Amino acid sequence: MNSASSYFLRIPSQLLQNPNPNPNPSRSFLRAPKCAQNPNPSCAAIAETTSSSAATAAELPRKKICRLVAEFRSLPKPVERVKRLLDYAGILPPLADSDRVPESRVTGCTAQVWLVVRMDGEGRMRFAADSDSEIAKGFCSCLIGVLDGAEPEEVLRLRMEELEALNVGLPGRVQSRVNTWHNVLISMQKRTKAIVTERDERERKTCRSSA
Repeated sequence: MNSASSYFLRIPSQLLQNPNPNPNPSRSFLRAPKCAQNPNPSCAAIAETTSSSAATAAELPRKKICRLVAEFRSLPKPVERVKRLLDYAGILPPLADSDRVPESRVTGCTAQVWLVVRMDGEGRMRFAADSDSEIAKGFCSCLIGVLDGAEPEEVLRLRMEELEALNVGLPGRVQSRVNTWHNVLISMQKRTKAIVTERDERERKTCRSSA
């Protein structure tokens, strides 16, 4: 497998680790949620063992976002949440220099953020990203962990409100961090929609030519 494929595929496989608590972020991308101990109907199912089958992959984004929210909620202090974000920044595979181009830039972010989006052969979305800011890299790492390998509809369905519960920020910087979440997510969704539109148009042309 070449390096371009490996950074699209590394993070999602880490999300399917055993959900038992693990203080080492490099061994388990999203650790056990508190809701597994105090079940919440919206995310208690995360405690169940999941398989890596294609059928299961389609339902994972909802579980992943709940798991991520539960993890950050378990950290009471803002500085702890920022440190955890930096942990995730450390496991984000770097982009190749050839992908650090103006066309890949995410607009509206204080830091430089590059985002690469493609659709794989099974119609699932694949994301890779990088930034010159460790905090922004942490945001990208979390979003890729949730959405990489998802169906286009799942990517487009995610709302900014679902990320607000992460509450990652320090006094005076909260709004800029919220903007980073928002801008990266919106870019993921816009580029996903463009790829789907292009695919659908290509299929329509094929149908017309074969009619």
